[in-house]
Amino acid sequence: MAGLTYREKLIFEELFEMDSGYVLDFSNSTFARFILETINIDIYGGPGYEEYCSKANKLRQIWSRESDVVVGKLMDELLVYYEDLCSRKEEELSERTIKKINELRVAVNRLKGTNISVSLPVKSEETLQTLIEDINNSLARNKPTLVLDRLHTFATKLLRQACIDNNINVEDGKGNYLPLHSLAGMLKKKYEKDEIFESTFTLRALQNSISLFDSYNDIRNDKSYAHDNDILDSVEADFVVKAMANVITFIDKVENYRKKEEIRKQSVNKQFELPF
Repeated sequence: MAGLTYREKLIFEELFEMDSGYVLDFSNSTFARFILETINIDIYGGPGYEEYCSKANKLRQIWSRESDVVVGKLMDELLVYYEDLCSRKEEELSERTIKKINELRVAVNRLKGTNISVSLPVKSEETLQTLIEDINNSLARNKPTLVLDRLHTFATKLLRQACIDNNINVEDGKGNYLPLHSLAGMLKKKYEKDEIFESTFTLRALQNSISLFDSYNDIRNDKSYAHDNDILDSVEADFVVKAMANVITFIDKVENYRKKEEIRKQSVNKQFELPF
């Protein structure tokens, strides 16, 4: 039995209009052929599928009988078919429908075991929240190339704010914002001066990250959808996204630790203030 949640099944049922007994615009023969070519199951004569019933019930049978990988592959192809069907009918997908499709793609990739994922800092600022949502949706669709530009924007905003919080100027002499690698370099110097870290390894890792951020600038400008570029291949894009996400998340954790330490020191100093 596949691990679709109750909510995920309901969304599929609504999207594919299964309450009518149908599944999208499939006839019995086209539905049988689609499933046979996709997951090699004969839904009208294969073992366990001999009983005649509606197409919607046939799909429910597959959900209850087949493995996660099989169901994930089928539902992934059905989502693609649904989007193509809407395109052929020149139906514009609503924002609500797009959100449902994105949620279902997360479920499908979970079942298939192919979901690309990264851990990014949780932020309350609206723009950062929107960027995280876009990043997660693209990763759920196994499209790391779509993340390169968004993650660069996220990293720039996060490091810029970290510099501001450390009283570091984020503009050059002409009033232009400094690039990502410059922000990382100034943060590293500040952390080194304030002796934030206990090991030289961490400082060296941050030093190396400066050149990574510099290269990431080039990828964003020359190999992402930020401009009319030849796009980086998906294998390298996956590696870049994961590598940069690790560095970004670490810097955010350092900032959280630094701020807590500042609050702790201020609290200690207040305890020793003379009452006169």
